[in-house]
Amino acid sequence: MRPVTHDYQSLNEYTLPLQGKPYYRSSGIIYAVDRNGNKYAVGRVDLERFDDQNFQYVFTPEWSVIDTLPSSIFQGIPGLDMSMRLEQYYRVNMTPYFISERTPSESREDLWELLDAVGLDYYDRFEWLLRTDMRCGTDNLIVERAEAARTITFETINSLPPDLQPADLVTIQGFQSIAKTSYQLRKILLQILRSGAHIWDETDSRQLSEEECSLLLNLLMVQESMESKQNKQRHQEGVALAKNSGKYAGRKRIVVDPNLFRQIAEDFRNHKVTEEEAMHRTGIRSRSTFYRRLKEL
Repeated sequence: MRPVTHDYQSLNEYTLPLQGKPYYRSSGIIYAVDRNGNKYAVGRVDLERFDDQNFQYVFTPEWSVIDTLPSSIFQGIPGLDMSMRLEQYYRVNMTPYFISERTPSESREDLWELLDAVGLDYYDRFEWLLRTDMRCGTDNLIVERAEAARTITFETINSLPPDLQPADLVTIQGFQSIAKTSYQLRKILLQILRSGAHIWDETDSRQLSEEECSLLLNLLMVQESMESKQNKQRHQEGVALAKNSGKYAGRKRIVVDPNLFRQIAEDFRNHKVTEEEAMHRTGIRSRSTFYRRLKEL
């Protein structure tokens, strides 16, 4: 892993951290979502408000997760120079591009309809982002509300909450106790490591370091990718064999009215409909197919 910069000196007032204790803080976890719906915690964003009416957004990247991800899953957080590898990025008294591109502006015509849809009776872009199910149509990043840190004792896979977050600590009784098969072990560890949660091993009485978690996540993702490619190759060989014997006709392309799809795509990109509603209206069941059609426009 490349080193992370901890003592960056800001060059302007928009990136210089505010001093003092905020009276208000709201937090979200930024996830990158792959084509299979797996979520990778790539960072945290906090909105802090101060008594003098100043405010700041604080972005904290999860470098141990980010460093394992290929560009097909994560291309960076829009508006941040990830090449600087800062421990934290500040945006002071301004709305960051990452927030503005995925939330409604104050001048939007249907603003109050969007606010009412998430139970808001006041304008707060960040709170709306934490409440909405809508997704930005320009990338694969989502934001979910950050919860208080938890300590979770692993007993079975069912003891792991589906909403693990970077602040959580999962305690295990050695890796051998996690699962009976290598497949189950990989599945459980991927669930923990993708979330950015920490692991405490009781047998060694220590917490795995960020470097160890990053290396382990990378290894498991490589194994998963290799297995997926092998399965795909076997499927293609089976299809080729079936075609040669005249038993395979192929899967028909889903027919969608182009004018209807363009309108739904525009509504989706403008946050007027959710991903689920857009897919339902087009009759497309697969997320990968839906996003592939968006790219074809």
